[in-house]
Amino acid sequence: MADVTRRYTASVLNQDQKQFLKALPLHKELRRQNTRFYLCHAKPSDPLYGYCPADSPDWIGEVQAVSADALLVGHTRAPFMRRIGNCLIVNPGSLGQPKTGKPDACYALWEDGSFHLKSFRYSVAKTVAKLRALSLPQEVEDDLITVLETGSVKAR
Repeated sequence: MADVTRRYTASVLNQDQKQFLKALPLHKELRRQNTRFYLCHAKPSDPLYGYCPADSPDWIGEVQAVSADALLVGHTRAPFMRRIGNCLIVNPGSLGQPKTGKPDACYALWEDGSFHLKSFRYSVAKTVAKLRALSLPQEVEDDLITVLETGSVKAR
C-alpha cells in the first residue's frame, strides 16, 4: 500500500509542492508554556520510517536522545501514551487510517498541560468514494478500504 500510494502522490504533486515537502524539517523542537516538545513522524532516531510500537523497549533510548517533556510521534497509526522518566511519549493515532480495530479518526489534545487521546466518527463512506476515484490498483484499493472501514489491516 505504501509504495503504491507514494508513487501515486508523487505523480499528482507539482514541483513546487514537492519542493515544499522536501524543505520541511524532519523534526521540530518547541516550547509552549513550560513544556518542551519534540515532534517527529516516527521516532527521533529514524524520524520518517522508524516503526516503534507502544510497548517497545526502544523508547527508552529514544527518550534519552532528546531533551523534551513530551515526545510526539506517529507512524504506527495506533494511539498511545507512555511515560519514561520525565518524558511523556504521545502517539495521537491517525485521522485517516487508524490501526485501532475501529474506523474512528484519532487525535491527541493538549489542554492545561495535560494530554488526552480522543477519537470521533466521520463519514468513512465519503472517504471511500474519494479513494475509489483515484484509480489505484484494485488490491491496494481494497486494502485501503478495509483499513478505513474496520481500523485493521487485512491479513494475507
